[in-house]
This record gives sequence, C-alpha cells and structure tokens, in this order.
Amino acid sequence: HSECKKLKGRPSEYRLHLYSMDRNQGGTKPELVYELPAKNPQEGANPLSVLFFSWLDLLIWTGYRRELKQQDLYATPDNSKSQNLLKGFKRHWNLEMKLRKQKGQKPRLWLALLKYFKWTFILFGIMFLAEIVFFVAQALLVGNLSQYFCEKSVLEEQLSMLRIGNHSELINSKEDELQVATRNAYLYAAGMAVIGFLLAMDHAWTFYFSGTLGLKHRILLIAAIYEKVLHLSHSIIGRLSIGHIVNLASTDVQRLDLGFEFFHMWWIFFVCMPVMTYLLWSELGPSCLVGVGIILIQPPIQYALGRLHTRLWLKSAGVTDKRVRVMNEIISGMRLIKMYAWEWAFHAYVKKIRKKESRIITQGSMI
Repeated sequence: HSECKKLKGRPSEYRLHLYSMDRNQGGTKPELVYELPAKNPQEGANPLSVLFFSWLDLLIWTGYRRELKQQDLYATPDNSKSQNLLKGFKRHWNLEMKLRKQKGQKPRLWLALLKYFKWTFILFGIMFLAEIVFFVAQALLVGNLSQYFCEKSVLEEQLSMLRIGNHSELINSKEDELQVATRNAYLYAAGMAVIGFLLAMDHAWTFYFSGTLGLKHRILLIAAIYEKVLHLSHSIIGRLSIGHIVNLASTDVQRLDLGFEFFHMWWIFFVCMPVMTYLLWSELGPSCLVGVGIILIQPPIQYALGRLHTRLWLKSAGVTDKRVRVMNEIISGMRLIKMYAWEWAFHAYVKKIRKKESRIITQGSMI
C-alpha cells in the first residue's frame, strides 16, 4: 500500500510512504514501514538559489530548531547516484581497457576517471585558479590603497608649504593631483569590496566542487568494487578476505578521493610561480630571489618525501590486510580457540601485528 502526502508549505516536493498491513490480526490501520526522502530541492532551484546555496535554508533552519532526523534529509540527486555514475563510467573504462589491450599495457583507472569527469574537473581547475588570481589582485589593491595614504600626507604637507608662499599655479596642480589620487583610492576600495565578494563566492564554490567531485569519485569506486565482487568466481573470492575488500572500499578509495581533490595544485604552481616572481621583482628587486629559491627547493623535497610516504603506506596496507585476515580467522574459529584455551596465544600474535602496523603508520605520520 502506498500513499502520497503533500509537504506543508512545499507543494513541489513530496514524501512517499510505504505501509504494511497485518492480515493475521485483521487490522485495518496500516503501519509505517519506510518513508522515502523528499525530492532534492537543488534539482528544481532557480539560478540565484543555486548560486547562493539558498536551497539549503529549510534544512539549516530545521537543524537549528531541532535535531535532524533521517526523514529530514533530501533524496540523492540523480547525478550523484551510484547506478548512474557507474553506468557512465563503464563506457570510458571499457574504452580504456580496449585501447590498452591493443598496446599491450595495463589500463589506467585514473585516466578513465579523468575522462569521465572531464568538464567538472576543468571547471574546478578554472575556479581554483580564479581564487588565486583574486587573492593576488586583492593584495595589489591593498598595496595601492596603502600607498595612497602615504602620498596623501606628502601632498598635504606640500600644499601647506605652497600656500604660505602663495604659489597659485603649483597649488592648483597639487590639488588636482590630490583629487586624482583620492578618486583612485575610492576605486581601489570599491575594487577590494567587489573582489572580496567574488573571492568569497569563488572560495565557496571551489570547495563545493572539490567536495562533490571527491564524493562522486568515492561513490563510483565503491560501486565498481561492489559490482566487481559480484562478478568474481568462487575460487577468486576464496583467496580474498572480507577485510581486504572493506579496506579497499574505505581507506584506499579515500586516498584516491583526496588525490583528485588536490590534483590541480601541480600545474597551478607552474603557472603562478613566474607571475609571483615578476611581481616580487618589481617591488623588492633581486632580494626576492632568496624567497623564490626556497620555494623552488620545496617541490623536489616534497616529491621525495611523498615517494617515501607512499612506500610506507603500501607496507602498512599489507600489514593491515594481514591483521584483518587473522581477525576474521579468529572470529570464525572462536569455538575451537576457546576449547583449546588459545586466547592468549592469538592475543599476543594480533598484538605483534598491530604493533608493527602502528610503527609503520607512525613513521608515515612523521614524514
């Protein structure tokens, strides 16, 4: 039995209630079993509502007045559902496998992901670059505005001295110069206000695209792992442990998720570094090369540390899989372990593995 009930004040949205009836007891009143979430308001929101995230106002006010419940949450948008993401990704993945098979190479997952999220990824990179441009422009405007106040005090002092000497032509020239500087200062202040607004909007949308892009990667990869497990044969599944699969769908997917979020850093560095060097040279001269040199030394050092951290992380992942596999064996054979009183022996064995895992994780955290 199903019934549609209109939301109060939200005629465009609905909640679908699923009911069950106990026929054995002869009841006539249906019992609520499950309630589908309301339609996501972002899908039908106007451009201004999307731009300022005002489609979230109702949910925010509901959370402010009381604790949020599961039925308060909106439905997942169609472009974020796992079945839709996986369906579109399969085309790029099959094409990647076909091309690599012809060349005798292994398919590259990251390349298929880049092709699938191509336009979102490009837009995210443009907005990330725009945020840095706004930061630089704001700093330049602050510098020009500060220079105006320094020049204003000098011009006022010169005007006071010229008025004593009664130099009318020079006084008019200095007054015009002061008027132009004041007008430019107002323009600098207005530009700072506009850039501040644009920077706030761009920063919010950059983090929004970063979060949604990473979330879609995570949803997609977890769905792909789930579908792959369902298609594996019994012999291959017998060689895998549940802990290994769970580790892939949790820890490993999250690492790849973070990697795509900060992917644009590497090319933005090469774009911004020459511009920053030119601006610093025009203001400070050759002395800026000391700071630029320190910045240029950092990427090779970070690359070497990143390689070392990756090696330690892979080593830690192997130890983690071993620990999870041992724990699964202990849980499945718990009765036998209890019967022979092997608890402390297995406790010491698991503790030894965990100690080794903690040591490797600590080393990676220090790096």
